[in-house]
Amino acid sequence: MDMMTWGGDADAAADPAELLARADALRDNRDWNAAAEGYAAFLRLRPRDWGIRVQYGHCLKEAGDPHAALLAYREAERQCPHDSDIHLQIGHALKLLGRQEEAVEEYARALTLDPANDAARGEFLALHAGPASAGLMAAEPPPLPVPAEASWQTGVGSVVFDASDLLDYFRHNRAPTGIQRVQLNIIREALDAADAEGVAIAGFCAAAGQWKPVPPALFLRLALLSREGSSIEDAAWRGALQAVEEALRDGAPLDFPPGCSLVNLGTSWWIPDYLRLVRQAQARSGLRYIPFIHDCIPLLVPEHCSSALVDEFARWFASVCLHADAVLTNSDCTRADFRRALNRLLPGLDLPCFTVPLNAADPPAGTAALPPMLRSGRPYVLFVGTIESRKNHLLAFNAWLSLLRRHGAEAVPDLVCVGKQGWLAEAALQLHRNSAALRAKVHLLHGVPDTELGALYRGCLFTLYNSFYEGWGLPVTESLAAGKVPLVPDHSSLREAGQDSAVYFIPQSEPDLVAKLERLIFEPGFRAAQEAVIAAAPPPRPWAALAADIRHAVREAGRLRLPAPRERLRIELGTVHPLRLLPGPEPGLAMGIADVLRDGEGWSRLEEWGVWTCPGQSLLRLPLAPQGEAGRLRLYLEMLGPPEPVSFRIRAGLRGAAPGRFRSIEAGAGEALFCMLEVELGMGGEVEVEIETDLGVMLPGRDGTPDRQVGIGLRSLMACRRDDLAARLDYLERLALPRMVEA
Repeated sequence: MDMMTWGGDADAAADPAELLARADALRDNRDWNAAAEGYAAFLRLRPRDWGIRVQYGHCLKEAGDPHAALLAYREAERQCPHDSDIHLQIGHALKLLGRQEEAVEEYARALTLDPANDAARGEFLALHAGPASAGLMAAEPPPLPVPAEASWQTGVGSVVFDASDLLDYFRHNRAPTGIQRVQLNIIREALDAADAEGVAIAGFCAAAGQWKPVPPALFLRLALLSREGSSIEDAAWRGALQAVEEALRDGAPLDFPPGCSLVNLGTSWWIPDYLRLVRQAQARSGLRYIPFIHDCIPLLVPEHCSSALVDEFARWFASVCLHADAVLTNSDCTRADFRRALNRLLPGLDLPCFTVPLNAADPPAGTAALPPMLRSGRPYVLFVGTIESRKNHLLAFNAWLSLLRRHGAEAVPDLVCVGKQGWLAEAALQLHRNSAALRAKVHLLHGVPDTELGALYRGCLFTLYNSFYEGWGLPVTESLAAGKVPLVPDHSSLREAGQDSAVYFIPQSEPDLVAKLERLIFEPGFRAAQEAVIAAAPPPRPWAALAADIRHAVREAGRLRLPAPRERLRIELGTVHPLRLLPGPEPGLAMGIADVLRDGEGWSRLEEWGVWTCPGQSLLRLPLAPQGEAGRLRLYLEMLGPPEPVSFRIRAGLRGAAPGRFRSIEAGAGEALFCMLEVELGMGGEVEVEIETDLGVMLPGRDGTPDRQVGIGLRSLMACRRDDLAARLDYLERLALPRMVEA
């Protein structure tokens, strides 16, 4: 049946109600062609009735013309784009037309609009379960919609996955890299588990300084689209991303239930004051904070990281050791690295650490074609990894030049490098640009979606993965899942990832790398024997098993109870404590102290110069080491006035005791001042400093527009006994003298 057109004068005098009643009767009698003609006549008189247009599409579909039905549904969608059922019907029509991936997208969109649409959920799941009844191939990405209104918010022991890092990555990228792929797969499988009722997803809204819930259907739609393409300008991708952004902007703050665990599978050091807000949630609801440590690379090989990342990571590490209730690590190697750094920072702190090996991967899926330069059947070796200093592509490129000079271009396979450009990649890229031989044989690809990456794994001879250090090495596991031999350096966690199935070369040895490449390229029996080892070994685990392991580790961690962040500290008298962002490269306890002394909501973020209070009440809490005897304590605070004069009140006392008397202070614009307070101290305890500012000062942002209101600025503090003249003099000399040389 051809799609019927709207318009014409034949029905102008007809009664629309009669036309509709006649069409409904024909539909009930399953006379689909006649019913479609009746609905078409009605729509010529009432073209804006999108509900009847959907009925018209149903009749066209039942009459055997899904293409015409799709056109009708699309017109209804144009008139009412936010109706979940319309997208469900579009999905049905696309499925009948064999356009499965588009159908999955429409079912996901229907779930986004109405997470309770059980029909859409059933269709979405069915397309992933296996070949559909119509003979369609199963969709590649594993699926997982669950109701957005799951009852996790009332369940003790519930798990909230913090996807902030992943969502921030998606703001500028689409195709996932290693850590993003880990997050996507684990969260997706956790949502699909039998006990998914206790799982939720959250994103951190920096503007509000709060976590907001992310509806599972929105997350799953974004996850699905991230695997199917790389263009961030694609309309479907932009729409899905915008929906998530709106949920974060307009959603109600997340209310963590008692005993809930916040599991952060990505990073958080880039979020200002993230751990201060974790601390507040821990105090308010008993939240357990459990980060996933993928590696300690910025501490171990800082020369291969940006200086800003090294500083951020060092500060984060120092503070996370005070806040985490447990940590997850991806390998025994990373666990040992974490433990060593923790023991240097906080000797004696027994922070629970659970290893969840990342030996999970889906078999390469998808029917995508290889890139054009490989479609002629030319053999190639695959190297998946960000093109950066740490991955040392320079070594691989030099090895390829050696192969080309020894054996000639015809005998040497191509090298296909998949990954975006990262930090300090100039040396390798310059060599690639300068060598015509490398440009002909080494191909650099980025923004490769998972469907195409699967084709690249399936078609390669073997894989190469190089680096100076690894936390796990997910491309090694993906290579094994494809039945392909990974060639990797023998160091860090790569033995755990490759087990007996990988071929290893001496780290950073070009001669040994070339020798192993020659065996894999020119000795077919060697490669075949190693592929047989892979085939006989247990395959990588499904991601569902990894998600289950994480849930189990979280439950185990929930049985333990660590001291609160400040209780892990005992501050010694006479020590100066900067209240600012401190530089790396090593994590120092002073970094964590600068974060953890601030209590409550009355603080702006730490900056390199110091920190601003906010209008209202701002609290500092100093947990002091046990004292041998009671006495008077002096607190010195180094302060800074904002760009305009400000008035504030300040007092100090022992927490739990009667508060002291407020002192009112006027600070001039930009004035540097010191405040000295005295406290009667017992044998120990926690000293509380309270600052109140009624009217703050508006700070301009970088563009000159108003940014935030602030009170007084703090740079450092020091507590000592009143009779400790040496400590008092040392503190004041440090701050008063710009440069003092001891001779």
